[in-house]
Formats: sequence, C-alpha cells, structure tokens
Amino acid sequence: MTTLTEGIYPTESLISEAPGEQSREAIVVKSGQNLKSCAVLATLLGGTVASAAKAGGNTGNGTFTLDATTPLLLGAKLGVYTLRCIAAAANNGTFRLEDPDGVVLSDIVMAAGAATVAEQIKGALADGATDFVVGDGFDITVSAIVEKEVEYNPAGADGSQIATGILYGAINATSADTRGVAYKRNCEHNADIVVWKTGITATQKAKGTADLKRRGIILR
Repeated sequence: MTTLTEGIYPTESLISEAPGEQSREAIVVKSGQNLKSCAVLATLLGGTVASAAKAGGNTGNGTFTLDATTPLLLGAKLGVYTLRCIAAAANNGTFRLEDPDGVVLSDIVMAAGAATVAEQIKGALADGATDFVVGDGFDITVSAIVEKEVEYNPAGADGSQIATGILYGAINATSADTRGVAYKRNCEHNADIVVWKTGITATQKAKGTADLKRRGIILR
C-alpha cells in the first residue's frame, strides 16, 4: 500500500494575529530557496551603501572597507552613519559608531591595528602608517535598502542566523526571487507546526524562538 504524507498547509501554524493586516507583510524570497508553508525565515539586507573619509579628511591614513558580501545588517537605516575615533592609540584606536539618528550603536576597540564593525553596517577598520587621531573617521551613506527572505540558518554569518518571521505559504524560489507573504509581528504560532531548517538542534531552535519573540512572534 502506498503511504501518502500530508504536507503543511498555508497558515497552518497560526494561532492568532493582530486585526487587519498588521501581522503580515509582503516579502521577497531570495532566489535559490524552496520553502515550505510556515517555514521560519531570516532577512538579508542589500542595497546601496558607500563609505568615505569624513568631510575635511583624516590625519591618520588608515581605512574603513565595507564588507563585500553583507555591508548592511538587520536594522540598517537610510541615511549617514558616522564612525569616529574617540580615543587614539599607537597603531590602534577606539571608534564610535552612530546611526543616522545619532544613536550610539557601539564603541569599537582596534587590536593589532584592525577591528570589525558589525552593527547595522559591516566593514573592517585598518590602521595605516600614520595613526588615527581623535576626530578622524568615516561617513557611511545608506541610500537604498532591499530586504530578501531566506530560511533561518543558525550557522549563518550573513544575517540568516537571526529569525525574523514565519512564511505564510510555500514558495519555490529556486530559479528567481519570488514574492510572498510572511508573519512579521504581533502573532502566535504553534511551535509544533512551524518548519525549521533540517538538522536544527534544540539549542538553535531555542535561539530562533527567542529571536522571534523579540519581534512579537510567539511560539506556543
């Protein structure tokens, strides 16, 4: 006798959502994904971003280089980020990153002449032959942001390691970016029905569950 296994239906994991369309959002699933209904998602950011030395130039001749693969990270905003040296040191220094609204995101301490910046924007600081002085820095301008969804991957390092939503219905985006709908906030889902990446561990699932909770998506 042939055994047939019924798949997950669209919205099958949903327990409750906010009135109207508050919980749902139109999305684009990144090419190369073939996702089941109720799959746990992560958001990758792309767009247009450029870095330049601050107006008037720097005393130090070190560099800040945007990451070639993922220069924008979750939470990135349109506008100008500032990265400024707030404490000088021989072959090093401490830099403060502020978002376009002037909110301090992090203080980055260079070590061995280098440091990685990874709060909303991602890039590498490198010391030069002439040390940075206090006030030196870089302006990073984000002029466009594009969001694409992928399967939540706790082992990722490109943003896919942060769970951000639950897919409404199955989407096969194997050959091209494909539009769809996802639950992004203010909703409850059945923890036994949502679809996780194959091979995920209990610890990784707990981390993804916590990510979703921070966005108002509760698994029960």
